[in-house]
Amino acid sequence: MAGNRRYVLAIDLGGTKIYSAVIDRKGKIVGLARKRTKGELGFEAVVTRLLDCAHEALQDAKVSLTDIKAVGIGSPGPLDLKNGVIIETPNLGWQNAPLKARVEEGLKKSVSIDNDGNLGILGEYAYGAGEGAQHMVGLFIGTGIGGGVIVNGKVLHGFNENAAELGHMILDPDGPVCGCGRKGCLEAFASRLAIEREIRSAVHQGTQTLLFEGDADLNARIRSKKLAAAFSAGDKVVQAAVIKSATYVGYGVANLLNIFNPEVVVIGGGVIEALGENYIKIVQETAARNVFPIAIRNVRITAAKLKDDSTLLGAAVLAWNSLSKKRSISLVVK
Repeated sequence: MAGNRRYVLAIDLGGTKIYSAVIDRKGKIVGLARKRTKGELGFEAVVTRLLDCAHEALQDAKVSLTDIKAVGIGSPGPLDLKNGVIIETPNLGWQNAPLKARVEEGLKKSVSIDNDGNLGILGEYAYGAGEGAQHMVGLFIGTGIGGGVIVNGKVLHGFNENAAELGHMILDPDGPVCGCGRKGCLEAFASRLAIEREIRSAVHQGTQTLLFEGDADLNARIRSKKLAAAFSAGDKVVQAAVIKSATYVGYGVANLLNIFNPEVVVIGGGVIEALGENYIKIVQETAARNVFPIAIRNVRITAAKLKDDSTLLGAAVLAWNSLSKKRSISLVVK
């Protein structure tokens, strides 16, 4: 590949998929690969899959590891950022998993990790929906719900560096059990797994849906694209489940508006990429009904501009900044 051959490797470790990308200093993705996470295989097996995915991204970019200056990884948390350890991750079932060390062993490169939600909002701040904003909040809805907050142009990490676990704000202490073990978290009401649970509950009660026709496996995962297709086709079961999810996200956004008073609220993740404005409109309307008017005045509530690439581009920012030992993103922001 032509050019100065200075790139970073960005990795987005999700509950369902792993994305790897080779990215230049301007935020251009020059190589991309994807694999299923298969978290049920255990941490070590997933690390092997992650490393394979990284090498596939290098092949796609037609570069070698010698062209990679640093590696950034977005991971579900909570995390020990200093040591690069996943403290626990409900949707993968790991505890005290040494992600940084294992990937550094495999790639022989310096690795930085951060929460995937933090990097998602960082990517949108640097290259996406946050253009011109200094105060942002992000919710990323997929297998679980990640979140991130930008205050005065910097990611909010908090005292123990695990701020912005926004998917685990409790909306109803008597609500459904979340993967984290607590009751009534936003994630338990609104993630893709929560939508699946609502749909399966309706099917078990005898309601028909396009997603489970004929001899379809009721235990099969429901992908976001299939949700979107059924929603658009007028499937009442799917529409009800999606509306419930978006409504609870709207309640969560109202809370975040009252707490952080951001300029921009970004809603991203696989569910949003598939459902788009059908989902965002419900979030906007619900938030507006449940917030102080001053807290939403001139605020944009919008879908992630970068779609699935939000966390990857945030991971690239993290990697570039690790080279200068800074947390600001002045190196890469326009």
